[in-house]
Order: sequence, then structure tokens, then C-alpha cells
Amino acid sequence: MKKRKIGRTLSRPKQQRIALLRTMLVSLTKYGRMKTTLAKAKELRPFAERRITRAKKAKGKEKTAVVLRFLKKDVTYETAKKLIELGKVFEKRSGGYIRIVKLPFRKSDGADMALVEWTEQLQQEEKPIKAGKKKEIVKKVKKEKETKKVEKKEENDKKSE
Repeated sequence: MKKRKIGRTLSRPKQQRIALLRTMLVSLTKYGRMKTTLAKAKELRPFAERRITRAKKAKGKEKTAVVLRFLKKDVTYETAKKLIELGKVFEKRSGGYIRIVKLPFRKSDGADMALVEWTEQLQQEEKPIKAGKKKEIVKKVKKEKETKKVEKKEENDKKSE
């Protein structure tokens, strides 16, 4: 009898699923927060937290080299270095490095959306997001999209001239 495996398949084969999680982790370390579907966010959490726990063990030059070698199998060198830096930030924390905030549904297909962010890094830069401020986040995201569209239109106008 075929048994179900733990975790979500995300409608992808295993190698594509792992590649997706890797790229999401790279984006999360690069930008500090990202918007994605709720299912992907829930799958990213244990994947990223295992890497952070591994990065926390990097103390001293020899151990840092060993941890870098291990992390480079999963992510790029730059991301591995950032994960080690994040490991130092999360040194006192025993878990729960990622916060998932639910956002309104996506208009096109009605998918559950979520905002994924680091917990400690956010507190250093700005105040943490409260549950009642989801509408403000959505407004900020919409404004960013609009400004990007305007910038692209301006660039296209310059190219056409």
C-alpha cells in the first residue's frame, strides 16, 4: 500500500521542488522578506530553519569553513555567507527564525498569499508587523508595483525617442 510522504509536493517533481526552495531561500536572505503563496511559505520554513541552525554552529575559522562547505551544496556562496551572519544574529534563539504573515487572496486565481520574513533581522531595522496592519502592507506592495510600472513606461518612452 502506498503511503503519503510528509510535506507538500507543490505540484512539482522532487528536484524542481528543492530548486524552488533554494531560490526562495536565496531571495529571502537577499531581501529580508518576500511575498509568496501560503503553501510555499509553510514549506520554506523548515527548509530555511535547518540551514540557519547549521549556520549557527559556525564558530571559529575551521568550523566556518566546514559550515560554508555544507551550505554551498544547497545555496550560493554569497547566500551561505549571509546565512552565517544570520546565524550570529539568531545565536540566542532556539528556533522560529521565520515569520509568516497571511495576506489577502491573490486576485487572479484566489490563492492564499503570505509574507515571509526573518524575525530578528526585522526588529533591528524596523518595528515588527502587527496582524492588524495587513491592509497597509498590501497598499505598500501595490504602490511599489505602480511605481515600477511608471518607471518602465518612462524607460520605454526614452528608448522610443
